[in-house]
Amino acid sequence: MPTVEDIPPTSNDRNGTRVGSIVDGASGAKTGVSKKHLVGLPDIFDARVHAVSGHDVDRETTIIQLRLHGRFIDALVDLSFTDSASVDKSRNIAPESLLRVLAWSTHNADIEPNGSETNDKLPTTVRVHRLTILSNAKPGIFRGVVSHGAPGEPFGEVDLNATLNDRLDNRLLDVRVAATNAIFRLSSGVHELAVQYMSACSFHFVPTPTLINYEFPGEEWLQFGLPYFHDRPAWLTQTGEVHLGMALSADLERVYDLHTVFRREEEIDSRHLTEFTMLEAVFNLKNDWLEILDFAEGLLIFLVQTLQERDKYLSLIHTAQTLYPMAGTLKLGLNAEGKLLRLTFVECKKILREALKMQSEDKDDLTTAEEAALGRYLASEASEYAPPTDLFVVTNFPRHLRSFSVHPSAQNDSESFDVILRGQEIITGCRLINEFNDLRRAMTTREHPIDPDCDGWRPYVQSHEIGMPPWGGFGLGMNRFVQGLVGLTDIRETVLFPRDAKRLSP
Repeated sequence: MPTVEDIPPTSNDRNGTRVGSIVDGASGAKTGVSKKHLVGLPDIFDARVHAVSGHDVDRETTIIQLRLHGRFIDALVDLSFTDSASVDKSRNIAPESLLRVLAWSTHNADIEPNGSETNDKLPTTVRVHRLTILSNAKPGIFRGVVSHGAPGEPFGEVDLNATLNDRLDNRLLDVRVAATNAIFRLSSGVHELAVQYMSACSFHFVPTPTLINYEFPGEEWLQFGLPYFHDRPAWLTQTGEVHLGMALSADLERVYDLHTVFRREEEIDSRHLTEFTMLEAVFNLKNDWLEILDFAEGLLIFLVQTLQERDKYLSLIHTAQTLYPMAGTLKLGLNAEGKLLRLTFVECKKILREALKMQSEDKDDLTTAEEAALGRYLASEASEYAPPTDLFVVTNFPRHLRSFSVHPSAQNDSESFDVILRGQEIITGCRLINEFNDLRRAMTTREHPIDPDCDGWRPYVQSHEIGMPPWGGFGLGMNRFVQGLVGLTDIRETVLFPRDAKRLSP
């Protein structure tokens, strides 16, 4: 850390005995300040150039408005304090250039170190001793469609959804807006916390293949196919469940993967991507299928409460709220036992018909509109299921609405569940068939039968034939979780480089 005596004299300070006349940040007046009157130590930090004001009325000071993690700093460049080379550089700096600044404040405020996400102590005005241009931006570049909210600039007036394609076309500049940048720091935090939770619960990380050699008959339209070596067909995976289950047969007992999966979604909407991130976990069951629901519920409660309570993430939530006011405002609505609200599929249908006056048949799956309506109702004071909640569970889906491999219940529905967050499904979980004869029967009696002895499915079937423990698991859509956490209306905002049916760049 440099000290007072480490700073060489400027051109107006040949003897090193005084700093000279410095423009006061509040009044703009020149003040004679000696080194002994400077409080604290100078520091070095990196920041973006937001704007250059030119010279003030006395023609001696240039004010560079710097941007750092959503804060704005007026950097005063003055020959009486700044070295002459830095003064020359300051007059031709384009906005968005990256600077390294050695600066000093005349009040006791410490500049946070490079890369810090907590800069409440950062002074709003600093006096520059020396600056280095780390990277010049091209003059006149398009700055994006969302304002940074600098002093004097409008903020939050842009329709973020109406301009989303423009924002995605200029993604890197868009993500320099602090509120949007916070989304991806929060996404990283969700990843970090999920891995922490899985590790604490004795799960083993097992990477599963992206390239697979099996397909689901009748669902080919959802899979991306591609040619492989020696004219063999291959597909991009939609799930790691198959290989995670095989890992259980190898006696790994509790395994998970946090990975990219692919789905050939031809429609572009606010809830689907062609490439997205899933946390998938499977494990041996000791008692019954509700162990899966209990574990998934515990993970979600841990994620939400930690994100809402830990300072590291709260600061990011507060930053995000400047553009996304719903960020971090999730209502968990836990009951006296600390559990999420659980409703059966049939109970949800009854709410839709009786409380919400919607036409909905028990034989039909929940539609997107029905999930959203249930979400609004259960989060409201009108709900008869107190307390209001943004997160709830739907259990016991009819067997015909679940995958062939889902274990049937004693009531002849399925041992399965979905978790709904702000009206959108984020988790699907279930107990899976473990007896090989039951599995073969389920495969061959499926509406679009699967040959259990074909090359693609043979390893999975064999993992059951050699003795598969009772098992089950769930998949958590990480992007949808972040979408709900921040209150985003379009899932593409949760991905730095999103992919949909039309977008392959940036």
